[in-house]
Amino acid sequence: MPTSVPTTLRSLCALAVACSSAAAQSRPTLADLRWDTTETTPARYVIVPGQRAFVGGYGTSGLEVWTPPVQLVRGLRITLRAAGDTAEIDGRTALRRIEQTPIATTRVYEAPAKGIVLRERIFAPVDAPAATIDYTVQSRSPVTITIHFTPSLNLMWPAGIGGQELHWDAPRDAYVLDEPSHRVRGVILSHQIAAHDEWQNSARGGDFAREFTFTLRPDSSGTARVIFAGTSAPSDNPLALAESLATRVAVSQLDAAARARYTTLQLIDITTPDSAVNRALRWAQVTLEQAWACNPQLGCGSLAGYGPSRGERRPQYAWFFANDGLVAVDAWLREGAYARAREELEFILRYQNKRTGAIWHELSQSAGLLDWEGKYPYMYVHVDVSFDFLNGVRDYVQTTGDVAFATAHWDALRAAYEYCRATVPAGAVLPEIPAGQQGRNEQDPQRDELSLSLAWVSASESFAVLAALTHHEDLAAEARAETGRARAAIRPQYFDTTRGSPKWVSGHLRSGAPVEGITGGLVALLHQGLLDSAAQRALLDDLASPPYRASWGIRSTPTTSPLYDPDAYARGSVWAIGTADAVNAFYEGGRPETATGLWMSLVPWFGLDAPGHMHEVLRGDVFAPERESVPDQTWSAAAFLTSAVRGMLGIRVDAATRELRFAPRLPSGWHTLEVRRINLTGSDVSLTMRSSS
Repeated sequence: MPTSVPTTLRSLCALAVACSSAAAQSRPTLADLRWDTTETTPARYVIVPGQRAFVGGYGTSGLEVWTPPVQLVRGLRITLRAAGDTAEIDGRTALRRIEQTPIATTRVYEAPAKGIVLRERIFAPVDAPAATIDYTVQSRSPVTITIHFTPSLNLMWPAGIGGQELHWDAPRDAYVLDEPSHRVRGVILSHQIAAHDEWQNSARGGDFAREFTFTLRPDSSGTARVIFAGTSAPSDNPLALAESLATRVAVSQLDAAARARYTTLQLIDITTPDSAVNRALRWAQVTLEQAWACNPQLGCGSLAGYGPSRGERRPQYAWFFANDGLVAVDAWLREGAYARAREELEFILRYQNKRTGAIWHELSQSAGLLDWEGKYPYMYVHVDVSFDFLNGVRDYVQTTGDVAFATAHWDALRAAYEYCRATVPAGAVLPEIPAGQQGRNEQDPQRDELSLSLAWVSASESFAVLAALTHHEDLAAEARAETGRARAAIRPQYFDTTRGSPKWVSGHLRSGAPVEGITGGLVALLHQGLLDSAAQRALLDDLASPPYRASWGIRSTPTTSPLYDPDAYARGSVWAIGTADAVNAFYEGGRPETATGLWMSLVPWFGLDAPGHMHEVLRGDVFAPERESVPDQTWSAAAFLTSAVRGMLGIRVDAATRELRFAPRLPSGWHTLEVRRINLTGSDVSLTMRSSS
C-alpha cells in the first residue's frame, strides 16, 4: 500500500519525519546532470537554449540557429573527408550518440572504417544573442569538416524582411548577413575556415536562400570553432560579439556563467529510491529554466517549448503563451521559485488588453516588430486564459504571502475578473464562448464548455479571495455569490438526463447539441467536489478503465467514442499535461495506487525523443509522438513536476499561517524519501522519511 503521512510542519518531527532548516551540502546540482543516448533511426531532437539564443534540430533535417526574433540559419549539417579521399562522409548517417547536459549538447559522429570520431559541442551563452559549435576530431589522418547551411536572416513568423545579402569579410574570417535597413544583422565566424562559398549577385546561383558551404581545417589540437551571432536591437554588435567568442578565455567564462545558471538555483530537491524518477524530476526543473527567454522587443518570459520550424520560420513552440506560462507558474510555486513565478505573472500582465481586461493567449517573438494585436487574430482569441490567470494569481499570493502583488495590480485583476464575468450572458449564470473566439477546445468550437464553466467557478472564488486579502470586502461578497450560483448551475447544464443513459457532457455546440467524451472536462469536474461519493467513484472507475487509460497516460478521448482517433491532436491522443491533471484528480478522489501508477507512466517520456525533455502529446495507440507534437513542451514537464509535489508528495504551503502540509502517497516499494529546500515563506525546510513494510 502507498505510504500516507498527512501532517503539518508543526507536528512533523513528532511523527519521526526529520525536520530541519536546509544546510549547505556538497551535492550534485542541476548543472551536473547528464543524459547520454544513441541517435535513433527517426532521429532525436536536440535543444540548446540560452536566454537570448537557441540552437535546435534533428540530425536528419539539420539545425536551426536563432537569436530571437531572428533566424540566422537553417538546415545546418556537416560532411567529413579524410585526407587523400575523394568521397565525403555524410554526418547524417555517421551520427551515433548524443550527450546532453543542461549547459551544452555534444553529438558524436563516427566513421570506424576511417578511424574518425568527431565531437560536435553546441553551446548558447546565458545572456548573449549568439551560439557556438566546437568540432573536435580524433583520426588516423587529417580530416576536413564541411559545414552546409542555408542562410535566413529573417524574422520569426509572421514578420519578415527582404533584401538579405551575404558578404565575406576576409580579415575577420566571417560571413556577414545584412539587409538594407541594417537593423537585422548576423555573423557566422570561424578562424579555422579554409575555403568557403560566396554569394554572387548573378543570373546563376544568386539565390540568398540556398545552401552554402564552408570547410574547416581543425587547428593543431584537432579543434575548430564556429560562432553565430545575430541581432535586431541597435545596441548589439554581432561582429564584435562573434570575435569575442572566438577566444578560449571568453567561452570559458561563458561556460562558467552557464554552469552558474543551474548551480545557483535554490529549488526543491526530491530524492526517491528510484533513480529514473529522480532524473526525470531534475530534468523537468531544467526544462522550466530553459524555457525562460528574453526578447529584445518584448521582455523576458516563459516560452512554450522548442521544436523544429514548420513552413515559414515558426519553431514550435518558441513563442510566449500566457496559459503555458501559468502552468509554469504553478510548477515554479511547487519547486519554490517564487521570484520567477512573480516575473512571469508580471510579464503576462504587461500585455493585458487595456480595453477589455482580457489576458492574452499568444505572442510571436516577432510581435514587437509588427501590429500583432491589431492585424493578427491570435492574441486574445482564447477566453479561458483570463479565468486561469485569476486562479494562478490566487495560488501565487496564498503560497508566497505576497499580498503586495495583488494590491499593486488590483486594477488589472479586477479588469480580468470583469472580462470573465462579461462572458456570462444576461440572465444566465455560466459563461459562453463569444463568436469568433475559443475556449479550451480549439479543435471543436463550442458554445459552452464544462471545463470553462468550472473555471468560472474557480475564477470567481479566486477573485473573492484576492478581494478579501486586499480589503475590497463588497467585491469579495459579490464574487462569492457568483461562485455559489455557478456551482449550483453546473449539474443542470451538463448532466444530460434526456437520453436513455444519463451522463455528463463536455459542452454544447452552437446548435445546442451536446458534446461527449472529452476527458479534460470530466477531470475538471472531479476537482470541484460537485459529485456525490457514488458518482465520483463511477467517474474515477471510468477514467481508470482501458478505453481511457493507456500504459503511458490518459487518452484525451476514450477508444469507445465515435470521435476517437489515436493520432489526432485532441481526439484520442495522450497528453502529459492532461495525464498529470488526472493524477491529481485520482489523489484527491482517494485512489492513490491508480494516481501513483499513472504518474509513474510519465517518467519514460523523458527518454522518448529529445534527451531529458518531454513531448507535448503522444499517440493513443502506441508509445510514440502524435504527428503534431513538439519534442520539448514546457507545460508537459511543468505539469509532471507539479503533480509530483502536489499530488504524490502531498505538499502544500500556506504563507498566511506558515503551515506546511506533507501527505505523501508513495509506491509500495519506496521506504525512504528525502525532500530538501521546501520554500516556506523564505525559510528552507528539509524532510527525510523512512518507513518499514
